[in-house]
Amino acid sequence: MSQQKQTSFLTPWFIWGLAAFFFFSHYVVRVTPGHISEELQIVFETTKFELGLLGTSFYIPYVLMQMPVGYLVDRFGSRLLLTIAVLICSVSSFIFANSEVIGSAMISRILLGFCSATAFIGALKLITVWFEARKLALLVGITQALGMVGAALGGHLVPFLNDEIGWQDTFRLYGVVFFVLSLLIYSVVRNSPKGNQVTATTPVKSTISLSQLKKVIFSKFTWINALYAGLIYAPTDVLGEFWGKEFLKNIHQLDTYQASSAVSYLFFGWAIGGPLAGWLADHVGRRPVMIGSALFGFILLPIVFYVPSLPLYLISIIMFIYGLTNTGLIASYTAAGELHDKSLGGFSMAIANMFSVLLGAALMPILGMLLDWSAQKHPTFTAVGDLLHNAQDYKNATYIISLCLFLAVVSSLFTKETLTAQKETL
Repeated sequence: MSQQKQTSFLTPWFIWGLAAFFFFSHYVVRVTPGHISEELQIVFETTKFELGLLGTSFYIPYVLMQMPVGYLVDRFGSRLLLTIAVLICSVSSFIFANSEVIGSAMISRILLGFCSATAFIGALKLITVWFEARKLALLVGITQALGMVGAALGGHLVPFLNDEIGWQDTFRLYGVVFFVLSLLIYSVVRNSPKGNQVTATTPVKSTISLSQLKKVIFSKFTWINALYAGLIYAPTDVLGEFWGKEFLKNIHQLDTYQASSAVSYLFFGWAIGGPLAGWLADHVGRRPVMIGSALFGFILLPIVFYVPSLPLYLISIIMFIYGLTNTGLIASYTAAGELHDKSLGGFSMAIANMFSVLLGAALMPILGMLLDWSAQKHPTFTAVGDLLHNAQDYKNATYIISLCLFLAVVSSLFTKETLTAQKETL
């Protein structure tokens, strides 16, 4: 193979790799506050409820930007959108590093959510343009897995960086990495191969009518499936990305490293279970995978929450299996795309995607509120006047997580199987 041909072969991989690295690195930053939550509460002098709002502040703009980003990437291409998004993520990191009050930290997280919405969609657009169709599913799966690995790595990296350089300099380091990445994306990424510019920049004209959209909106299966997506993933959102370290640390008397490490196994399990769930959903059906996922979650997490004196290795194993089996969300997304006509699949999937994030975002401050409510029944304060929370307070707050998983089991029983119908139309 000549050097020119080898360079041409590697070009798509470099271009996709930079976008995938953005998706990976944004997950590291995304989960960081959850691993330093106790330090942030002291610095910002907040209640648990306010701390939960800090976690939620990322998700609202992240959800709201999903559909606009899809249009903008089609209209202007991935290069410009990704460059701007990564640059703003750099600014966001520096704002968080210099925050002295929770308000400015929330502004930082809002900016991060606003721009991170571009990460996955931008990478997906580049995959569809730069690679042949037979590699599409594989690269989408690898990209999603990289995000989960980023979240898992954050569980190991953040406590180390926090001890070595402090959380402020950790966020400054993030800012530098994002700035360098924005320069690389602008220099390397191109919207399409030469001679194929129309493919990358010409938006597809929609022929979807308002009456067709109403069919999606007024279908009960649309909302049952979306509700399931939210209920099955909400515990992963709140534990994996924000509250998990603090809950495990206080319920099982773990140190910071042990608790963060145990949480990271959830994402390692997800990274493996996502592709596996997709394969199972194609062979045994969407609905069985969704039911099984909900049942596993409803059984496994209460063991972690309520069984006393669990050794660290067993907690880690359970968290890994929970992540491995929590991936019924993949089957739910697939079903959403098949419930209605193919031309409406994106709209239906967008509803499921929004619910999968919104319920978790809503649960973050609710957990903080439940913690404070439980602790106020036996008010004890630190030397600086902060409300103390004991292990039972954390256990009491987790009842709502178990309720989510129970309702996920119930809703899964009413979902519609789409695999058979899909095969019949092929």
